[in-house]
Amino acid sequence: MKKLVFIGGLLISTAAAAQAPSNSEAAAGPDPNQRVCRNMGETGSRLSRSRVCLTRAEWEARRREARDTVQRAQTSRTERPSGP
Repeated sequence: MKKLVFIGGLLISTAAAAQAPSNSEAAAGPDPNQRVCRNMGETGSRLSRSRVCLTRAEWEARRREARDTVQRAQTSRTERPSGP
């Protein structure tokens, strides 16, 4: 019985913590000028890594640019001439 009460209390406290943020928090979102650092793996190496620090806006611009580059490569296929 004690376990059941404990688990019920735990579930209720977890549900309360997982509530959606208020409108002012949701509208503001993360600060685009906040600096974020990520460890980037070097191509061709399993061990070499470098740390890259950029703002959230710069990370988003990099992500968008990479996506656009891949999309351009996939949609702009050159036609091969037919015949010998």
